[in-house]
Formats: sequence, C-alpha cells, structure tokens
Amino acid sequence: MFDPTLNGVMAQIDAGKIVLPAMQRPFVWKDDRITKLIDSMLRGFPLGTALLWKTATMQRFRRFQKDVHPDAGITVDFDSDDSTERYLVLDGQQRLTSLFVAITGTYGGKKLFVDVLSGERGDKDPGDAYWDCRFLTEKEAKDLNAWPRSSGERSAATERAVFVKFQDLTKLAPARAGVIATQRAVELGLNAAQTTRMTTSYLQCATVLASKTALQVHLIDEDSGEAMPIEEILEVFVRVNSGGLVLQKSDLLMSLLDLKWNDIQPELYRTVKEINAARPFNITRDDVLKSLLLAKGSETRFDRLVVDRGRVEKLAADLPQLLPDVQRAWKSLTLLLMDDCKITSERFFRGGHNSLLPFVLYFIVNPTPSPAEKRRLVAAVYVALMSGIFAGAEARMGAFARKECVRGRAFPLVQLTQLVAKHYGISSLEDLLSRHLDLTLNIAHGGITLDNNPENLQRDHIFPRATLEARGTPSEKTNHYANFHFLRGKDNLNKSDTAPHEWFKKPGDQPPYSDDDLKERLLTWKLLQPGQFLAMLEQRTKLIHERALMLFGMQPQEFDALFATS
Repeated sequence: MFDPTLNGVMAQIDAGKIVLPAMQRPFVWKDDRITKLIDSMLRGFPLGTALLWKTATMQRFRRFQKDVHPDAGITVDFDSDDSTERYLVLDGQQRLTSLFVAITGTYGGKKLFVDVLSGERGDKDPGDAYWDCRFLTEKEAKDLNAWPRSSGERSAATERAVFVKFQDLTKLAPARAGVIATQRAVELGLNAAQTTRMTTSYLQCATVLASKTALQVHLIDEDSGEAMPIEEILEVFVRVNSGGLVLQKSDLLMSLLDLKWNDIQPELYRTVKEINAARPFNITRDDVLKSLLLAKGSETRFDRLVVDRGRVEKLAADLPQLLPDVQRAWKSLTLLLMDDCKITSERFFRGGHNSLLPFVLYFIVNPTPSPAEKRRLVAAVYVALMSGIFAGAEARMGAFARKECVRGRAFPLVQLTQLVAKHYGISSLEDLLSRHLDLTLNIAHGGITLDNNPENLQRDHIFPRATLEARGTPSEKTNHYANFHFLRGKDNLNKSDTAPHEWFKKPGDQPPYSDDDLKERLLTWKLLQPGQFLAMLEQRTKLIHERALMLFGMQPQEFDALFATS
C-alpha cells in the first residue's frame, strides 16, 4: 500500500519507486525556493499536491537527483523497465525534488542547515521566512555558529545562531528529540529561552516528516481494474501543467516530442551548453527548439503546435538530424555578434532572442557568407534589434524567415528594412538610432569595453537634464541619444547635476576621465564647456552616424534608401 507520509514518499523516491517520466522538464528551482518550501513545512503550511501515475508498462523515466547543481540541466540517463511497478510523477516534480534534496542530498555541493534558534515570528511579516534555512558547507555552518563572535558579552537569543543539518534533525526519534536538544543546549551554554526554542525546533523537525496531510498525493490507476491509456495520461499531464508558472507551452511541446524523440531534453541542453561556451550570451533551450522548427519550415508558436499532436509526431521524426546544423548556425551567429557587430551583452536583446532567429535560419542555409555578406548581416542585425520588428511578433518573424531566408541568396536586408518602414515609419538612420538607446551607445563607444562588464553599466545625460530643462531646452534635444553615454554605476552615484566640464575632470572619488575616455565617447573637452550643448549635440550626432555607417559598410544615402518603399 502507498505510504502518503512525507517519510514514505521520500523513502519511495530514494528506492526508485517514485520516478520522473522522460517528458518532465529538469529541476529548475533555486535554493531560495527550496528553503522557503522547508520554512512552509516547518510552519505547518500545506505544501501543495503531487500527481502520480502507477504503472507497470514500459515507460522511459529518470530517477530523482538528490545532489543538484544549479543550471546543470538534465545530466542523468533515462531508464526503462517493462516489469517493475513504479509511480511516475505527472505534477509536483519541483516540490518533491526540493524535499528530496533538503532531506537527503545537496544543492550546489552544500547541505541544508536550519538555525534551531529561529522559527519564531517575532516582528516578521507573515510573508517572510520564520526559519533560517541555508545551504552551507560544514565550515560555513561552523563559522556561523561560532560564539561569542567578539570579545564583548553574549547577545540576546535572536542574535545567536545554532545551525544544524536538517537531515540529522529529521532522523531523530521524536521520543528522544527533546532530551537530545536539552543536552546539546547545556553543552552550548544556552540560556533558558534559547533552550526552550532549541527543544521546540528539534521536536518540530523530528516529527514533520510523519505528516500525512502536508503534501496531498493523488494517484492515477492505483485501484483501477483498467489502466488508463498513455494518450490519456499525456493529456492529464498537459492539462494539469498548462496553468502553472513553471511549465510553459514549450515544455508541453517538449513532452509531446519526447514520445518519439527519446533524447530530446538532454540533447537540447547539451546543444545549449555548446552554443554558450565562451560566449557572453544566454541562448536558451527554447531558442534552439524554435530554430529547429524554422529549419524544418514549421510553425514556431508553441501554443499552436501543442494542439496538433499529429504534426508534432512528424516533427519528432525529422528534427534530430537538423540539430547539428542549428548548433553550428547559432555558434556562427554569436561569433558574428561579438566580432563584427561588437555586441557582447544580453542587455541589447530587448524583447528576447526572437529577433535573432531569422539570422540563425540564414546561417543554416548559407553557412559560409562572404566578408561583404557579413557586413550586410551586421546592418541587418542592427536594424532588427533596434527596430524591435520581431520582438513579441512571433508570426511576423516566422513568416519573414521562412519566406525570405533562402539558400544561395544574400540576406534580405531590403525586405527587412521595408518591413520596418511599413510597421514603424522608420525612414532613415537617424530614425533607427533614436529607437534603441543602448545599441546606439554601443555603436558610439565602438563596442562596450568599460570594466568588461556591460551588464552593470548605466547610461546618463552628458549635459544634465535638470539644467537643460530649467533653461527651456526642448525634450527632443535634452533626451537625444547624442546627449547620453555609458558610465560605471559608481561614477553615476557622484554625478548629480554637475556641469560636464567639471564632472568629467572630477567624477566624485573616482579617477578623472582621460582624453582617451572622452575619445571613446566621441567627445572633446571643448564640447563639454558651458554653452557648447548644441554644438556637442550636432557634432556627436554626426560622429555616431559615421561610426554606424562604417560598421555597416555603407554610405548615408545608400543606407537611407533601404527604407524607401516601392
């Protein structure tokens, strides 16, 4: 008979009786969500539900990982067994894995510790954690437990910590937990209030896994005389997960593909890892999956695909052989972004990676573009990213890529720019540069190099906005892209409304900007002087235009002509 207590569920997971079907996605919860779940459990809150399917028919599955490494994806092999009766998890994987890791395993090589002097509400908000739970090494726990922490007198109970392995606490016999806690309190020299708190914590942790109600477990086919068909089981999986935040439409599509493409999840994660190696980007599994669909000439909108099981079954047979070409195309594109476009940060992909997908398809069908074609691609990348023509427009992106990105032809730059002109009224380089400040500043800087940490850079006005507004300067000039530059966050803290000719020489407690620093920003000391705002705006706009056109390998009239609709 199935044991519904937390102890029973964890024991069956450990024995391989409760397993994960191949269609389940990897474990994605971070340590803060795991510790919050344990806080909920210790406070007596319901932990939600788990839906398990009892079956002895052959199904591909994987065992729960007790030692989880963040962002590792699926790193275990799948098994199958046509004779052993098991429970496959259809819903509740994240909670069950979190409990299994906390009670038996590690997260990032660290075990879960609980401060047994915590747990009281005190002045905390109900939404805060009452129990201080942390994944720690033995040394980290020892350092936190060190007492006294200074040469002064010992502080109140709330300031002292006694971190104990949660695994050890849950293994205590409830009848002995209070005695063991009292003995340990004496050894540590705790006062009466601390001893009481510690004893309560020991008892709470020792008894919590005996609960039959903390986690509601629902079983399919437990007592049924007729087993539910696999198609119906999959439908259950789709329906119970379609409303969740963790499982998205792409996960449902992956589940359907997995019925025919058995290694889809580990293969996609391996591909993503290869693509992102030595790259400053975060190309995702969904990006690769959409690229595969484009390469096959398929619809890329996941919500449209999951309702057509027949089409998905056909795709599952055809997509695997396209994976090497997709991986190579993504690697070629990311190299072009870094070396030719001078784009080295995720911050420039406003609206996600949708805008990159037509270029991936182009590299799939045209793997070795000429140097001249690469220049054309650079211009096209900037047009797509700066305009946002494909961001949030899945249907438009798919239709354009499938129709225009053809083997043996140049990238359809004219068609792209005319699409941008049609939808957004962009008719010139100036219009384009005005749409995406970060990318325009990236061009102005010749590619971001400050601190080699573009994610943390800030942008700010060169001539202070407040000063210009007080003088009645029109907003379109005050907030023109030529009046912005990238600067370090620590520099921006000291900026305030200081005039530029003063601030660039003394940016707070930071070193003064050098002539080379100004040159990188297309500035001179003369242009920063009082009364030079309009001259600076005009001169810097011209220089940014020149730098953009040099990057694109085009003349001004040639670039603007691209947007002229027929």
